[in-house]
Amino acid sequence: MEKGLKIRLYPNKNQISLLNIIFGHARFVYNYFLDYSKRTKDYKYTNWSKILTDLKNSDSTSFLKNADKFALQNSLRNLATAYANFFSKRTNEPVFKKKHNEQSYRTNFTNNNIVLYENSIKLPKLGNVKCKYGKDIQKNKIISVTIKLLKSGIYEASIIYECEEMMLPKTGNSVGIDLGVRKLITTSDGNTYISDLDIDRINNKIRKEQRRLSRCELHSKNYNKQRKKLAKVYQYKDNYMLDTIHKATKAIVEKYDVIYMEDLDIKDLIKKQKLKIHKRKMLLSSLGQITTLLKYKCECYGKELKKIERYYPSSQTCSNCGKTYKVGKSETYRCPHCKLIIDRDYNAAINILNYGLAHN
Repeated sequence: MEKGLKIRLYPNKNQISLLNIIFGHARFVYNYFLDYSKRTKDYKYTNWSKILTDLKNSDSTSFLKNADKFALQNSLRNLATAYANFFSKRTNEPVFKKKHNEQSYRTNFTNNNIVLYENSIKLPKLGNVKCKYGKDIQKNKIISVTIKLLKSGIYEASIIYECEEMMLPKTGNSVGIDLGVRKLITTSDGNTYISDLDIDRINNKIRKEQRRLSRCELHSKNYNKQRKKLAKVYQYKDNYMLDTIHKATKAIVEKYDVIYMEDLDIKDLIKKQKLKIHKRKMLLSSLGQITTLLKYKCECYGKELKKIERYYPSSQTCSNCGKTYKVGKSETYRCPHCKLIIDRDYNAAINILNYGLAHN
């Protein structure tokens, strides 16, 4: 199976200069063929690849030979994928890449051109780049590496490699989980997973750095410095949430063999929120990301993720007597029939488990 590993890079000045060249050449190729496809209506990768070879041999664009050949080819593949998604009505039409956004390119493994050592990684055109990572994958076959320059000025490498399936021991346990905004995950056996990120403090920090950025002259040295400071705050916020979700989903997958959850329509849930603050909280809870991570971890470790009917009223059904009652916005479910008083998320998780066991 294929897995991914993200590591931080610490390139020297010469390597940063080479990275900027490769980023620029990959961006040039992407924009050149995006413009070409708009003019000629030619969307075939094979035709683009032949033209790219001619560009390398042309005097005016011979500088493309200085870049990693896989970076240019993969830039074309990315454009072809973008058009395929556009024609399938999954995304909008591809747009031109800008220099001041995040920069990236992907290179492929061949003839031992990529080697991961203890404190460095060998990359085409760059040589050994100092890096930091906490996982040994040297015995596994590397497939590709994506090098990225984030808006915060940090360099990262995402490594795709092959590894043997890592099955976790079977526990024989099943669980129902309820996803929410107040608590990220609530399980049917009473466990809760929440984020202890001080979101008010982070948002105040973002507003403070944003005000400072607005006072800087556009694209000046101070503007770029402040832009990186603001990007680092956003990155810290995203990384903290991702780390929390990874730990929570891994703990659930290790403990249970079968996981039941609702088949949520997350886009529709966000649209139904009338207040902006509620939409922001819904986005921060990362319900879609939790579902994605649970799905791939279950597949990776030999567990099962089963979704129950989307419109089952798990939050409005009493887990004790089975009768329904509109709980509204209250955090506590108070059943008027059997007088049960229970946390609404815990009540929903129990109902999801019971429904899953009865219908699967």
